[in-house]
Amino acid sequence: MRVLVILAMLSLGGCSQALNAQVRMVDNLKIKDAVTAYEAARGGTALDRCVKAKLVAIAYEDAKDVTNASAWRAREREDCQAAIAAAGVPPRPGT
Repeated sequence: MRVLVILAMLSLGGCSQALNAQVRMVDNLKIKDAVTAYEAARGGTALDRCVKAKLVAIAYEDAKDVTNASAWRAREREDCQAAIAAAGVPPRPGT
């Protein structure tokens, strides 16, 4: 899939508008895949949800979607706190 996207980008030449559309398409695919993986992890361990939420946040950050990235960072913090609690690790002071 990535090879096809790269080839498509190379064939566009200097057409920045089409290139930007391709970049958005790739970003949207990464976000969709990351969200799908997070949803699949919902029935799993808290640690898995923590990691998958982080990957969704990163995908939104890569897409420069600050609002959704911030929301997923908050979800990541919640899931990671749950993972820490499930592991029996005492919370750090100030968190």
